[in-house]
Formats: sequence, structure tokens, C-alpha cells
Amino acid sequence: MPRRILLVGKGESLHRAWRSRSFGLAGADLEKLLHVSGFALDDTYHPVRVAGRLGSPAERPAARGFRYARAEGGPIDTYAVRAIFDDEEAVHRLRRERGMDVVGVFADPAVSVFPSAYCGSGAIGTADDVARRVGVSALRAHGLTGKSVHVAVVDTGIDGSRIPVAGGWAPGSDYVPGSAKPDHGTMVAYDVRIAAPEAKIYDYALLRTEAGTWAAFLSDAIAAFADLIERVNANPGRWVVNNSWGMFDRSEDAPIGSPENYSANHEHPFNQITGGLVASGADVFFAAGNCGTPCPDGRCGTADTGPGQSIHGANSHPDVVTVAAVTVTDRRIGYSSQGPGGLHTRKPDLAGFSHFAGSGVQPVDGGTSAASPVAAGVAAALRQRFPASALTPAQLKGALQRSARDLARRGWDYDLGYGVIDAAAATRALGLGTKRPAAKRTRRRVATRR
Repeated sequence: MPRRILLVGKGESLHRAWRSRSFGLAGADLEKLLHVSGFALDDTYHPVRVAGRLGSPAERPAARGFRYARAEGGPIDTYAVRAIFDDEEAVHRLRRERGMDVVGVFADPAVSVFPSAYCGSGAIGTADDVARRVGVSALRAHGLTGKSVHVAVVDTGIDGSRIPVAGGWAPGSDYVPGSAKPDHGTMVAYDVRIAAPEAKIYDYALLRTEAGTWAAFLSDAIAAFADLIERVNANPGRWVVNNSWGMFDRSEDAPIGSPENYSANHEHPFNQITGGLVASGADVFFAAGNCGTPCPDGRCGTADTGPGQSIHGANSHPDVVTVAAVTVTDRRIGYSSQGPGGLHTRKPDLAGFSHFAGSGVQPVDGGTSAASPVAAGVAAALRQRFPASALTPAQLKGALQRSARDLARRGWDYDLGYGVIDAAAATRALGLGTKRPAAKRTRRRVATRR
């Protein structure tokens, strides 16, 4: 049965339901507002406030019938709810007969994590090699460890016995942050800590196991980001958000050009709220994906591999840092997704290291799933010195792009963006100068007369 995200723009009860995280406070009003037959609201999903911000005006398409501003101008409060329809005809009926307060109807495709085997190869290097190649010693020379920086790992959950967590969130109320078994999310958190071992890790357990796979719906991701925006606004300054997941197969999405589309539509509520999270002051990192050529992941759709077909939706948002993958020997990994992106053509932004022996959760910390948190950890270490009030997310992103090592020496490209992230060069780009790690002091033995 078709599932959709409905964006609704009216109702004090919606605001109360969002504040209390309860569907019941808005259920009756929603039933009156959405009086079209053939669908039911999902009462396990409470209304979620969508704080939107469109990205690059130059790339922003014209609205297709959706009202994101009142007649007098300015943004309006909108709330996402989830609905299950009897069939596609019921979806079309709601779109035709919706009232003024139903802002839009959008696709709600499944998303999943981005681990991947490297074309049959074993681990290439270790976490120590990653630390050396990324330039962690330069961060330590400046005392940068990620201390007092908040890093949200939006993933499958974290094993708190391995990686201490400071809090978190999950779609259901039965999950305790840090209570997950060691799996993909624990690997990602470990990889953040290669560059930022003292960062405060928040366990946003978005992706839960279903039929042996880790998956969620975009509607759940909207709720996760809405919660994060509230956290960032309550304690602004130093926030990094890592997302090592995305959409492998666009067959669940509406076609490009449809107002329901996610993969290439700036107006989809998840793309909107992603921009809102960056605007709140968070550095948002997304893995580029594992559908590049010559060896894409087997889960990739038949039309979702290779250049221009493999970086979709928020993973290609103009405001986020989109991360491709290389080995510690500076070779592009064959599954790393390639631009142009669906929302922004110049994707990926840069590359991080992957396919190394690290967390021990699996023999290999692999996929762009590992590359993204390696890069996010560098950002977290730098954020220790530069709060968002002194260096905006766009400015930090620009510094990371300018200081990346350009392997091809031809400028930005669709495989690795501006190049491989380089923490030492980034410290110089941000005016921290060059420092050598402090040498260990040795006690001199002084001879004495007898």
C-alpha cells in the first residue's frame, strides 16, 4: 500500500502534538482537515515540525503548486505527518481535493546504510594509517581533540560499552541510547573518534533492523533532524551531524519532475529540513553512496549506478558536505558514488579514507559509510577551536574544500570533489599556523662529584 509524507500548514494542535511528541493531540483535527477517502494517518508517527530552508537559489527549481510562503511573504510553519493509502488513485484524489492547508504530498522511500565490500578486497591499512594520512598529528599539535563538540551519529544505534554516548533519539520510545549491539552505527562512531576522540557522541538510532537489513523511511529521518534542530538551537555553537546512509534504488521514489519526488526535488520536506539543520549551525556530513562504477553495491537500482545517477536527495544537498571514498593508498574505491548530484551538480565535495581495519565490528570499516565519519571527525576537531558563531558551516565547508589534496591535480571533479580531506592543510587554511607535536621530555642525568 502506498505510503506518503503529507505536509500540513495549519493548526495549534499540530504544534502541541509536536511539542509533546504525541499523535493523539492532533488526531481529531487532522481527520477533519484531511477528509478525503482512501487513506489512513499513521498514528505511530507524531506530527513533526519542518523547519525548511531552500539551498542554492541558482539551482532552485520553481515551486510546482506548493505554498511555502503566505501571501504577504515569509516562511510558514509546516508539519509532516505520515499516511498509508489504499492505492495510487487515493493519492491522486488527495492531491486533487486537498484544502489550502495541505501544503504538499511527497514520496517516503526507504533509506539504508552504506557499508560495502571493496570489489572483493580485504582491509587496506588500519585506523592508525588513517590517522597518519588524514593529518591527526597536526590537530593534536593545536590541542584539537573534539572536546566540547557534539557529534550526532544518525545511524543504526551505538554500543555504549564501546563508544560512550551523551544522549540520543530513536523513532520509538523503547530504545535507550547506547544500547545497540555493535554494528554499523558503532563502526561509524568509532571512525568519528579517529580525529575527534573527545567529542560528545549522540546516538540517533534512525535505522532499525527489518528482515535482516538496516532501514528506515524518510519520514523517520525528518523526525530525527527536527529533534536535532531543537538540540542545536538549545545549545548552539559546536555541532556535527554524520549520515552514512541514503537511497540505493529510486524505484520507491516518485519520478523526477513529479512534485512528490525526493531525489532531485529541493522542495521535498527532508531536503528542506536538511537545509534547516545546516542553517541552525550544524555541520552536516553525508556519505556520497556506494553506487559508483566499476563495482557498485548489489542493492543499487539498475538505473542508479555511475556518474550522474548515484548521489540522490539530501546526500547531494548544496549545504551539506558530501563525502566520497579512497583507500589510505589514495586510490578511489570503485563503488564510491559519482556526481553530478540530484540536487546540486558539484558533488561530491571531498573524499575521506575508507576500507581499513578499525572498529573491529567487521573485518573492514568500509563503504562511504566509513569515509564520511572520518571527515566529520576532522570537522569536529576543528569545531573545538571555532564555534559556529565564529565560523559558519559554509565557511568550514569551504576551508575543508580549499585544503583538500587534489589527487588528479585538475581541480574539482565528479569522482572525489576537491580531493582528499587534509586536517593539517585545513588548520593552515583557518589561520592556525604550523606547529610540531610537542617532543617528549627526557630527564637529563647530571653527574655529581663524590
